[in-house]
Amino acid sequence: MSDPNKKEEVSFSSLAAAAANTSSSSATATGTSLDDPENLLQGRIDSDELQALASQRPTPLRLADMYKYGAAPDMMTQRIRNAQFLHRELQIRIAQRAVDLLTLPHGLSEVAPIRQVATVYLEYLQKFLQMPVPSNAEEESAFTDMLQTLVLDRTSIPMDISRGVAAWREAAQEKDFPKKRLQEMEDALYRFFTARVGLRFLTEHHVLCSGRDSSRQLFARTHMFPPDHTNDHVTGCIQTNCDLVKEVSRVAALVRQQTLEHYGTCPDIDVVDCIREDSSDFTYVPHHLQYMLSELLKNSCRATVNHTATLEWTEGGHNPKVLPPIRVVVVKGEEDVTIKIADKGGGIPRSLITNIWKFAHSTADESELNGDFGMVEATGARIRGFGLPLARIYARYFGGELTLKSTEGYGLDSYLHLPRLGSSCENLPVRVRDSPGELDSMPPPRTAARRFSTTAGPKQQ
Repeated sequence: MSDPNKKEEVSFSSLAAAAANTSSSSATATGTSLDDPENLLQGRIDSDELQALASQRPTPLRLADMYKYGAAPDMMTQRIRNAQFLHRELQIRIAQRAVDLLTLPHGLSEVAPIRQVATVYLEYLQKFLQMPVPSNAEEESAFTDMLQTLVLDRTSIPMDISRGVAAWREAAQEKDFPKKRLQEMEDALYRFFTARVGLRFLTEHHVLCSGRDSSRQLFARTHMFPPDHTNDHVTGCIQTNCDLVKEVSRVAALVRQQTLEHYGTCPDIDVVDCIREDSSDFTYVPHHLQYMLSELLKNSCRATVNHTATLEWTEGGHNPKVLPPIRVVVVKGEEDVTIKIADKGGGIPRSLITNIWKFAHSTADESELNGDFGMVEATGARIRGFGLPLARIYARYFGGELTLKSTEGYGLDSYLHLPRLGSSCENLPVRVRDSPGELDSMPPPRTAARRFSTTAGPKQQ
């Protein structure tokens, strides 16, 4: 019988060769060299090894499996196994992000802020290469400490990407680049941030599963609300009985406070609980849910305030008409949970509806971006145009969807659909033409199954 691992190595080798060819053609088209970022950190990372690592297949994981591995009875034994798996898996994903950034199309990889982000990922990779594969509790603890430093860096990368996109767009307008190139830029950013969500999620989950006080303090600093460790059904980033109404109400209260501080007024946010008492649990990642809700509610509050201000004023006074409330309906179905957010903020013309999913577009003005109301909760930064695209990426990451239905002149209905059973795999980026790191992101089901034991969780690659 042939060795499946050996067969897989041959496959990876062929992918690495294809990656090198693709990288070479991409470098010729864009003037990009993988040797550029400080000569791959001054020779400490070999270009061929980087391409070979980036060409390997990441392993899509399910929420239910990650919850199980984080809550194993023999905690330390399982944590060591998880750390061994992540030591290899995160190297693959980090290498892919670096190679992707260095081979972005149409000169985007040449912009200085983008090169800086690629350098950051190469520095991350170097840390992994210098760290031994954990084999005992002490080495696992050191590995977790290293991951914790990576989790803290959630602002600088999106900010640098934003600055790079702004500089690239300015140059693109001067050259009158066709819309096709602008769309390819948007697609590249979508792939990058989709993959980044997974990279950060795996890192956060392992760190928080440690249960150390430093980990809890870290997440209190980097998340909208700290994880509820008093809940027996919370493991790491995942909660098997996520309370939808509670999460919606918490985010609504926070957004209402921010809206009042920025505008001096805010519409009521009515949460309608349509969940049956006998419905089963909802397995999800609370802070992902919070990020998506925050962006949707901020947009609804902004639109409602601005639209109402344009309506006719009441006779003899300076009081505008009463702000119409925002209605949030929460439902659990057999397969999905659905959260509908309905506002009367004037809606969006159909001709502009596609623009709101673009990273270079924003409905916020400069004053909003200078305060807490303009902050993108998923990044901790004030970044124009990233809010809704990131929210949709979070929704889709574990098999959900975010859609908008507009009635121009009246309002907008947002529908957030999320799978409720925790059985969906990560939605990793699809195969793309110009990216050696994403030649084939989704392994066949049997490949993923081979990497796991039904009782032991992820094993070392």
